Amino acid sequence: MPERLMTIRAHMPQLNRDRNVRIYLPPDYFVNLSRRYPVLYMHDGQNLFEPSKLSGFSWEVNQTLDRLFELDPQRYAFIVVGIDSSTVGTRRLDEYCPWQCRIYETPENPWNYTLVDGEGDKYSEFIVETLKPVIDSEFRTLPDTEHTMIAGSSLGGLISLYMGLKYNNVFSTVGAFSTALLFTYDRMVEFISRLDLQSKVKVWLYVGGNEITDPQRPEEALAFLSTNTKLCEVLQKKLGRENVTFVVDKDATHSEEYWRIYFEKFIKWAARSS
Repeated sequence: MPERLMTIRAHMPQLNRDRNVRIYLPPDYFVNLSRRYPVLYMHDGQNLFEPSKLSGFSWEVNQTLDRLFELDPQRYAFIVVGIDSSTVGTRRLDEYCPWQCRIYETPENPWNYTLVDGEGDKYSEFIVETLKPVIDSEFRTLPDTEHTMIAGSSLGGLISLYMGLKYNNVFSTVGAFSTALLFTYDRMVEFISRLDLQSKVKVWLYVGGNEITDPQRPEEALAFLSTNTKLCEVLQKKLGRENVTFVVDKDATHSEEYWRIYFEKFIKWAARSS
């Protein structure tokens, strides 16, 4: 039987670069040949199925979905498309942020910052205009909005939220884990205020209470929690309270160690909501 976890090389014409894309197929894909499947697009693909080089943990997406499939093969059968993030310089930051901004800039040290180029729109166009048509033509997907989802963590949560809202005619469900809003909160709120909703979008927000990406900045934990909490209120006003779920784990850190736990909860929520 063919492998259910594969890697393809995709060209990103919008950014003039190439990227690995990892594809997970459900357990009955090569058995039930008439069946079509919902698709979940995710970022940081290299950490979804293998341990992160930073945390040592993986999202364990394939193990989780295989286990859930055994419990209920009708409800928990998904194709997952994981786009690797770039490890070149600041490209991950550039691709996952829709706006140019300065991160780690503080009033006390205004010259100590990293400039993010804001390539998020081009990265989004790659997924929607280039990658999705290939996935829909090469695999047995359910290509409609209702069955197309997007999820990610940290800046991957930011770009997932941005894409899911901007392309609400493409994605019906967003999973935003530990969304990095520390330097983009105002821009995201402004974006949401101007949003034209063509279709209903459901959003699942998750954040931990101990989200620190740099030990030198312990104040990040409160910033992650407060910005995500405020964003939940903004989204509930825009989308309706019934379409936004907010989950907080007061002990959770900024790591795949917790994202893998809450990935299962997200999938169960998404399956109920679909």
